[in-house]
Amino acid sequence: MTQKNSPVFSTRRSLLVTGAAALAAPLVLRAQSPAKVIRIGSPDLGTAGKPSPGGSVFAVLQANKWLEDEFAKDGIKIEWNFFRGAGPAVHEALSAKQLDIVSLGDLAAVIGRARGLPTRFIAATGRGSNSYLATAPGVSIKTVADLKGKKVTVLKGTAYQRTFDNLLATAGLTEKDVKLINMDWPTSKAAVVAGQIDATFGGSDLFLLKAQGAQIALSTKGRGPDYTINSGILATDDFAAQNPQLTQRLVTQLVRAAHWSSQEGNREALIKLYADNSGNPELSFREELAGDNLNARYSPLLDEGFIAGYQGVLDDGVKLGLIRQTFDVKAWFQPAFVQQAVKDLKLEKQWRETDAAGKAKGAA
Repeated sequence: MTQKNSPVFSTRRSLLVTGAAALAAPLVLRAQSPAKVIRIGSPDLGTAGKPSPGGSVFAVLQANKWLEDEFAKDGIKIEWNFFRGAGPAVHEALSAKQLDIVSLGDLAAVIGRARGLPTRFIAATGRGSNSYLATAPGVSIKTVADLKGKKVTVLKGTAYQRTFDNLLATAGLTEKDVKLINMDWPTSKAAVVAGQIDATFGGSDLFLLKAQGAQIALSTKGRGPDYTINSGILATDDFAAQNPQLTQRLVTQLVRAAHWSSQEGNREALIKLYADNSGNPELSFREELAGDNLNARYSPLLDEGFIAGYQGVLDDGVKLGLIRQTFDVKAWFQPAFVQQAVKDLKLEKQWRETDAAGKAKGAA
């Protein structure tokens, strides 16, 4: 295992990897010798000294070392890089050409593409994640309207900013109506427990703070797609074009992880894996997944519904002033890798594609 430390990112471990399948004939002609190292980046959603991509299919790959098992014979190293600064820090590393594959929530991925980062969307890793508001001990917030004038932290440039803004809108509020502070997740958690802020908005890892007197006052659960978060993995244009076979094998392992995560019989094992790998309590993942259909949540398919969701993120981002430039969302997605993986693993009947409205095709 190698360890990497820098102001931009930290590396948890090195794995071994290589790949197999082509994106398209023109790209195969551009393919060069396989990369000697694949640099993977993700927001750090772990705690207690355990860098982690949190509760996603990517965490299953990381924890089980399936990439290592699959590609040990190839002698190609993978560096897992976890960013405390989340999406904005991942963008910085991509701009500096320090990463090849990244895992991001929907808004962060869209912002990066809108700003010209040359990426291709190659697989989904999660659908319909929720957001939560944790309040400081003694602070009473019961409705969205109660947020007016409150000191609240949100890590800007992440998917949580969009869901927070949409949540505010349900009470006729905007970011200007709260004392909004841009703060990373670890600092926000410490600040809310210490009573330095009124509340912080983020993921299910905030349930960890209940033991320290904080309360989970609000949730986006059950509010619909405008209040949930999708996630996926992106490859840089250069990496996908020069290493189509390597990209295919990586996606095939991710689809394998998605299949395992989609099994209802694995629910308890999945929750335990997330907790052990991230240092966050089982309670946070249990609450987040409660009532969810795991097969729908972890479908890796880049289908009409998933793509339409990202179009909605782009439209919301422009409306909310978070994004200035638009782009062709559909052209950004490259579903061929997942389609090939599903075929190779004989999983054609595992997941149902969704239509543009997000409804499973063929459903009554």
